[in-house]
Amino acid sequence: MRRLLALLILGALVLGVVYIWKYQPHRLPGFHTDKLDHVGTELGKVGGAVEEKLRATKIKGAVKAALELNRSLSAYSIDVDAHDDGSVVVAGEVPTEDARAAAARVAAGVPDVARVDNQLRVNPALGAPSSEGRSLGENFDDHALEAKVKLAFSLNKDMKGSDVTVSAFRREVTLGGTVTSDAQRQLALQIAQQTAQVGAVKDAMQVGAAAPAGASPAPRSDAAAAGGAAATGSPQAVQAALAANANLAPFHLVAQAQGGRIVVSGRVRTGAEKDLAGMVARGAAGAAVQNNVIVQP
Repeated sequence: MRRLLALLILGALVLGVVYIWKYQPHRLPGFHTDKLDHVGTELGKVGGAVEEKLRATKIKGAVKAALELNRSLSAYSIDVDAHDDGSVVVAGEVPTEDARAAAARVAAGVPDVARVDNQLRVNPALGAPSSEGRSLGENFDDHALEAKVKLAFSLNKDMKGSDVTVSAFRREVTLGGTVTSDAQRQLALQIAQQTAQVGAVKDAMQVGAAAPAGASPAPRSDAAAAGGAAATGSPQAVQAALAANANLAPFHLVAQAQGGRIVVSGRVRTGAEKDLAGMVARGAAGAAVQNNVIVQP
């Protein structure tokens, strides 16, 4: 009986609250409609802020993708930041004013970008993309491929007496210079074709007689000239080869003899440059070298 009475009283209270809420809301001081309106307004603001953040993130991703897809800009590390108002900031380093202006144009052309704040700095030491149409990364790859092919030649005794030049352009290798016979020409083509990452090989070699014993030595290459009278395979010859390479010369890498082997040390900006240094050094040394070059972006 008491339980039933309690339930009736509770029901009456609930009905009373519902009645006052619906027909006399002014009698509930803590639940004014203006406060409810305020809550709704705040929720709307939060939703709008989230939408703007998502829009800024979308714009940032689109600008970053556009820069990475641009052939003349993909080789450079360009930072992108986007704001809620559609403005975009591009920062980092490029080698020329033309590249700096191009980055701003590419960013401004992306849909929904309202304004571009170009904070890119010009650093000529980065080196511009090759005038032949290769990006900086492609240029490094081609030089690394040239070093690989030359190293493969040096590790084959049947290539002795040849003076084959190697030139790579987007993984297509052209062999020039001279060989001692048609058989050596075919061997050179085979070695180049079997070298990893080589796409195609062009033959521009000529067959010439090997230099007779006692004959005057051929004119030295730039690498040999830079090393003075350095003997082939010596640290001085490796040092000269590193200094003669256009992509490695700015880093002033050092080659020294330590523990019966040649050690290359110094600092470069990328892993590709370190690999290139190792291959150039091995090609000049004619043997394995210890690559202690440090990558420091």
